[in-house]
Amino acid sequence: MANIFSIGVSALVSAQRQLSTTSHNITNVNTEGYSRQRAELSQLPAQTLGNLFFGSGVRVSEVTRIADQFLITQLRSAIANEAKASAYLGFSTQVDNLIGDGLLTSSLGGFFAALQDANGDPASIATREVLLNSAQSFAARFRDLNQHLDAIAREINGEIEADVDHINTLSKSIADINGAIAQATGPARGELPNDLLDQRDSLIAELSNLVGVETLEQEDGAMNVFIGTGQLIVAGTTDLPLVTMPNPLDGTRLEVTSSSIGAPLIVSQLITNGELGAALEFRDDVLDPARSEIGRLAAALAISFNEQHREGFDLNDNFGTDFFSLGSPQVNADPANTGAVTVAFDTADVASLTAADYRLSHDGTDFTLTNLLDGSSQTLSGPGPFNVDGLIISITAAPAAGDDYLLQPTKSIARELSVTISDPREIALARPNRTSAGFANIGDATISVPSVLDVTDPSLPIPTQLVFNDPPTTFQVGGVGPLIPYTSGGDIDMNGWRVQISGAPEPGDVFIIDPNVGGAGDNGNGLILADLQLTKILDGATASYQEAYSQLVGMVGSKTLQTQLSRDALIVLKEHAQASRNSLSAVNLDEEAAALLRFQQAYSAAAQVISVANETFDSLLGAVRR
Repeated sequence: MANIFSIGVSALVSAQRQLSTTSHNITNVNTEGYSRQRAELSQLPAQTLGNLFFGSGVRVSEVTRIADQFLITQLRSAIANEAKASAYLGFSTQVDNLIGDGLLTSSLGGFFAALQDANGDPASIATREVLLNSAQSFAARFRDLNQHLDAIAREINGEIEADVDHINTLSKSIADINGAIAQATGPARGELPNDLLDQRDSLIAELSNLVGVETLEQEDGAMNVFIGTGQLIVAGTTDLPLVTMPNPLDGTRLEVTSSSIGAPLIVSQLITNGELGAALEFRDDVLDPARSEIGRLAAALAISFNEQHREGFDLNDNFGTDFFSLGSPQVNADPANTGAVTVAFDTADVASLTAADYRLSHDGTDFTLTNLLDGSSQTLSGPGPFNVDGLIISITAAPAAGDDYLLQPTKSIARELSVTISDPREIALARPNRTSAGFANIGDATISVPSVLDVTDPSLPIPTQLVFNDPPTTFQVGGVGPLIPYTSGGDIDMNGWRVQISGAPEPGDVFIIDPNVGGAGDNGNGLILADLQLTKILDGATASYQEAYSQLVGMVGSKTLQTQLSRDALIVLKEHAQASRNSLSAVNLDEEAAALLRFQQAYSAAAQVISVANETFDSLLGAVRR
């Protein structure tokens, strides 16, 4: 009787635990990350009677967590990839909307349209006032663009800081659960606590939303967690927090550092997935290039416009001054440097100006200049100055080995763009010189309008006469001095100007180059200024202002569209990975209801076995009493 009774009890206990496990599944049907469990049964060792074996009942051997590590890892990867694409798209869309709104293009067109109107009536103060107002609006648009991009940069810093704080919180929680798992595994004789495993997987999945994750399980059930390309943030029960700090050479740029292997090490470039990876990659691939490209456009326009404006005459009969005010390229020096350098724009080589930042380092003998946009580098030897990519790099204090600089020529230039002229009379629309033919000339030769070669030449405003000799194959300045050979249409360069005389002069013919005093109706320099709108000035003299800006708009728009398409595809992949995981691990209420009914029947049957055993035992006792 005892054997029947114990068999019934084992069946009753086992069915009870199956009911309990199924109930646990049902109650956690909506718990995020929960993996259904199953109470596994195994028969108890048989008992021997004589040469026969009789079963002794059943027991619950383990409670299995229905999960597949491959599907879990696949889902984590899908979460990280989709989170990165979605965050990147959000950031990139901001820049795309900002630079693609057409306001800068319309401002550029409006500025040159106002210049054309001023050229139509160069003596009019009213049209000059309109030109100044248009220029001020144009410069303000550049400053607004820079201000908005700076705001996005601050937003990125805030996102990086928030993500790192969240990562640290999650890594601390994972380390704590690792400890709880290891502690619970011992008393359970190696069996793992399923609910704690689910909680840890949920935390790691949440971590995957922020950054790409790799894991390595230890023998005690604890799990090491790595991010990026192998940065350890959880080692068993110990979490290794990440830290944000300003870039040593650019304090406006927040970097992610790890101290898992000793001294803090910048790991920003090694983080590639999740929302944090999106923020870091967007900053490098879209935001900083856009800021520098807009600065390059502002610099090129201001430099080229100023250079030409200084070659003109204003209504006060003075040479033009700088029309636009422009800041200087930014040089960020390592605090440990002993030398010093300065960087200025090479106004004679605007075509070579790039939107790149540069790393300048000294090895004790030479400088190495690295273009951080394309990775190319070159050696700068000697005392300088060095003319590179539209820049003039000057050494102002002797360098030493290890000196390190970050050069940001155009990144913040647009921030300081402004119009320096406030008096419309100071707009230099006229040429500084004018030409004329002598009234007594009898030949058919003509003289061109003058162009300026060197506005700093002190002889530029001095009246000059070119007098032809007999025969008229040569001419002299003022009819005296050396004989200058004449070639029809050839350049005649002197006193900082250039003219061409074409045709057949006669002996004694005179051509005059005078300062353009009182030339209020002259728009010669204004026409050249207007031509700058379509002149190929940038990218090695292959792109105009508008074309260079259109390339920026196209680059950002292309990246935004590409990211959107990628995001849409990654959403599908994530949903597929989630469905694959759920098909195995998620609770199915229909299955659990059927199992609940089956285990309830098993429980009732086990109870009936105990009841039969009890009745049989009572009958046996009754027979003995008789």
